[in-house]
Amino acid sequence: MQTNHEIRQAAVKGMFYPESVGEVRMIIEKALEKESSGIESLQIRGTIAGGVVPHAGMVYCARQAVHFFEQCKRMGNRPMTVVLIHPNHGGVGPAASLDGYQSWEASQGHVPVDVDMAEALDLPFSPEAQAGEHSAEVMLPYLQYFFDHPFRILSVNMRDQEVHQARDIAEKIHEAEKALNKEILVIASSDFSHFLTPERSRELDDKVLQAILARDAVAVEETVRQHQVSVCGFGPIMALMAYAELKDPGYVVHMLRRGHSGEHRPSPEVVNYVSLLFAMDT
Repeated sequence: MQTNHEIRQAAVKGMFYPESVGEVRMIIEKALEKESSGIESLQIRGTIAGGVVPHAGMVYCARQAVHFFEQCKRMGNRPMTVVLIHPNHGGVGPAASLDGYQSWEASQGHVPVDVDMAEALDLPFSPEAQAGEHSAEVMLPYLQYFFDHPFRILSVNMRDQEVHQARDIAEKIHEAEKALNKEILVIASSDFSHFLTPERSRELDDKVLQAILARDAVAVEETVRQHQVSVCGFGPIMALMAYAELKDPGYVVHMLRRGHSGEHRPSPEVVNYVSLLFAMDT
């Protein structure tokens, strides 16, 4: 199936992030100011393979998200293409799909899609699966703020989140990267536990994070299912883990920042956010 020539219109602008570019910048810059000491304290070496970034409304999770993007900036990461692997909240479309657009509307203008890489991945195209999905779109304001070079995006939509699916996606990305000689960055879009007390949600997330930090994708899936942990993008996380392992079996996962929605709006039930960076020695 060939990609079409439509622009993917912004679906959650004014909801998950402001319509005004100035307001977007204000949220990011306030988050950077608040998180400056934590960002400065990290000394990460190697090359960035990708990271886990939350996809909630910016006012809730920017303080976690900016850690990853600021580290990319400081480490001189300038990818040709940013591959956004993300969940499918609506349950529409194939098990895994690409968006099928030529470009995406974003807060600072359109962002082009890497059509060549999309064709190389040999996954079905489903604009319908992407139409109202927020989990890739919310990454664009951050990318436009932190990256000052031309880049393209590729959205990989995971409706079915299983480890074999994650590995297949990782292999396709890795092969396309090599065949096309692309320098890419992979982002796994995910929030962590939803609508639990801060104490219970942290307890459950610790189980999943232990498996991620141990680089055990099978254990991630088993933990999520056994304990019914509402990590909405555990499939994309497993795909990133598989991709990083293909690039460097000794890759290292760095915990950047974790927190929850109660930091912005106090509540007895919160949604948790974690940012992680996957680094390679090569």
